[in-house]
Amino acid sequence: MLRDVIAERGWPALIHTRTDGYQFTADWEELEAYEVAVIRETLTAVRRLITGTVAPYTALHPGDERVRHIIAQLNSVESTLSLLA
Repeated sequence: MLRDVIAERGWPALIHTRTDGYQFTADWEELEAYEVAVIRETLTAVRRLITGTVAPYTALHPGDERVRHIIAQLNSVESTLSLLA
C-alpha cells in the first residue's frame, strides 16, 4: 500500500488539496489544516447518517436493541470528531 511505502522510505506526510492535488509536506500548518478539513468532512457524513438514516429508523423501531447500539456508537464518534475539529 502507498502508506507503507511512504513510511518505509521516510517521506513526509501525503496530503490532498483541491487546488494542488496530492503533495508531500512536512509543514505543520498544512498538515493541521488538512487533518481538520478531513475530520470536519467525516463529522458531516456521520451527522447526516444519524439524522437522515438511523434516526428515522429508530423512530420506526424504538425498541430495537441493535439500533440503540448503533445510535450510541455514532453519537460517540460524533462527540470525538467534534472535539478534534
